[in-house]
Amino acid sequence: MNDDLYSDHHWRSLCERLFDRESDGLGDMLLRWLEEHPAHVAEVREAGRPESHLIPLGSPPNRGFSPLVRLYAMNRILDVLILNYQDPPDDPTASPNEAYPPVGVYPAFCEALGADRIGRRGFHPFFHEVVEVRPVDDPDEPPSIVEERWPGYMMGSMLLMRAGVVVTAGARHLVAGVADRSTLYWTFWRRSRSTRDLSDGWGSNSQWRTDFRRDYLVDGRLHYNVDAILDPWVDEKSLDPASVIEIVRYRCSTIVDHGDDVFPYNDHHVEPAPAD
Repeated sequence: MNDDLYSDHHWRSLCERLFDRESDGLGDMLLRWLEEHPAHVAEVREAGRPESHLIPLGSPPNRGFSPLVRLYAMNRILDVLILNYQDPPDDPTASPNEAYPPVGVYPAFCEALGADRIGRRGFHPFFHEVVEVRPVDDPDEPPSIVEERWPGYMMGSMLLMRAGVVVTAGARHLVAGVADRSTLYWTFWRRSRSTRDLSDGWGSNSQWRTDFRRDYLVDGRLHYNVDAILDPWVDEKSLDPASVIEIVRYRCSTIVDHGDDVFPYNDHHVEPAPAD
């Protein structure tokens, strides 16, 4: 079996095959694919090493795709695998749940890839994506997880996928209809909210040259969007610094909706990790 990283965009090919196959046997097909492509699996695991947060992965080789582009294609697979965990949009023409991969396929795929499930009890935007906000009377009450819709995973020190959670929160922290419905950046697909990433607006081939966003937990510190530090690009900010950090941390607006035309992709942030 040819597993040359540069001979073809194998993760993309696998992602496209998800829509050409019935649910029965899908999990086995994915696990077999991982066994047959050890170089691709090894590259994801290498990106999860703590020291990888200091290594640029976006420069393309002499041929083929860069590691960040391959990681992006892998992440598109995860976006598809979690669709069945999500509420359908308010659209009577939307596809039913059974059109998407069964819920058990996603954790089996992540674990076979070598990822570890996120088990943190306390809410934190590095580890958790806000799926639903349930308001409370006290506006100062911090977010608290009341339900996990889908599990999150770390590949070593690198965030692979945040857990999708339902939270209670006061309005000074998270606003219902904003934190759970505003545009989710660095994301290709969610069923019940708008999403944006740098693949938007490109053709069927060019969109697959998008880079994966890398976040790391290293030495007690959270490093958000590390490639914006390693390969900086100066641009004019349309938001105040606090709002920029908000979107980098949450990947969306939280209290006031900043809209769907923000460009946060060149911004980064570092902060201490929570104890739990």
